[in-house]
Amino acid sequence: MTTHARRRTGAAISLAAFLAAAAPAGAQNWTVSGQTAGLTVGGAFTGLSLTCATGGQAELTFSGFPAHLPAGDTYTVPVSVDGTAFLFAAQARGGGDREFSRLVHRAPIEELAGLLDALAAGRSAEVSSPAGRYVVPLAGSGRAVETFRQLCG
Repeated sequence: MTTHARRRTGAAISLAAFLAAAAPAGAQNWTVSGQTAGLTVGGAFTGLSLTCATGGQAELTFSGFPAHLPAGDTYTVPVSVDGTAFLFAAQARGGGDREFSRLVHRAPIEELAGLLDALAAGRSAEVSSPAGRYVVPLAGSGRAVETFRQLCG
C-alpha cells in the first residue's frame, strides 16, 4: 500500500471513529442553526452541511476530514445516499496550518433538490473526499432538511 493510500485509509478511519464516538450518545444529530442545516457532533457541524446563501443559492459543505488541501483547488465529490449517487464540483477552503480543509459546492437551491430529497428520506450518505470516504448518518435529517428548504426557499 502506498503512503498516499495509507493516509487516505487512515483519514477515513479517523473520521468514521470521530463520527461514531467523539460525542456522548444523543450528541450526534441533524440540526438547524441559523441558516445552516447538517450533521452535528458535540454541537459542531461536521461531515455534511447545507447553508443558505444569497440570491437563491445554497452551499453544500463537506468537512471533518483531516486534510490540508490547497485553497481554491476544485475536486469532484461523490455523495451516495442509499445507493443513489450525486456528483459535485467542490472548492477547497481553509486548510491553513491550524485548520483542516473543507470542500464547498455552491449552487442554486433548485439544483440540490434531488440530493435534499434523498437526504431527507435516506438512512445514510457516503461522501468520497480527496482524504478518503466517510459515512454520514441521516437519522433526523428529514426535519432538518425541511426546515432548511423553508429558510432558503
